[in-house]
Amino acid sequence: MPSSDTKITLGVEMSNPGSHDPKVPDPPHAVALWRGMDPVGSAPMPKAARGSDAVMALVESLCAQHGVSPGEIARILVSTGPGGYTALRIASTTAKVLGMALGAELIGVETPRVAGVSVDPGRRPALIALASKKGRAHATVLHPGGELERLGVIEAERIGVLGVTTLVADRHLPQSFADQAARLSIAIEPIVLDARTLLSASAGVDPVEPVALVPVYAREPDAVTQWRARGSG
Repeated sequence: MPSSDTKITLGVEMSNPGSHDPKVPDPPHAVALWRGMDPVGSAPMPKAARGSDAVMALVESLCAQHGVSPGEIARILVSTGPGGYTALRIASTTAKVLGMALGAELIGVETPRVAGVSVDPGRRPALIALASKKGRAHATVLHPGGELERLGVIEAERIGVLGVTTLVADRHLPQSFADQAARLSIAIEPIVLDARTLLSASAGVDPVEPVALVPVYAREPDAVTQWRARGSG
């Protein structure tokens, strides 16, 4: 994005709300504002907040706090996953509604891109593990030049052939992945998913029409799987 740009940009990152370790006092920020490339303000999601109304309220509060009229928002960035089904659905729907209501440009940013901003080039190639469940995780390799290699859902045994030096993951990383990393002398670093990194992560990503913004789910949601099972029973 050009440095002369003075548009207001809104960023929403809530793709993996369970990734934050509750023992760490500083939670990641779920929304952020920029004027051009300059940060305006950001805020975490309140602990008790849930649902799309909470996201809208947080955006409204942040705008009011910094004297930004919603009509000034010309660009919306949203982290699209992989991640939690409900969180992704809420974030993407909120971004779409705001985009259509405000006539703002809409940019979906893959969550591994967001995580990759905080991975030092000297720690690459790195394996970014997301949406861990039942001993498996959605994996993306971040190469030294910043390129992303999307592997999909893998098991721990796959790590050995990837040639990575770092494993970036949250506190839900399966023990089998941690054990494999230890055997291979691969460092494990905490994942950073924060709205304040969305502007950097969005570099080079083209805007899309609201209807084309589709969340990335690591696997079929449990509710869909259970519904399908009942239908075939």
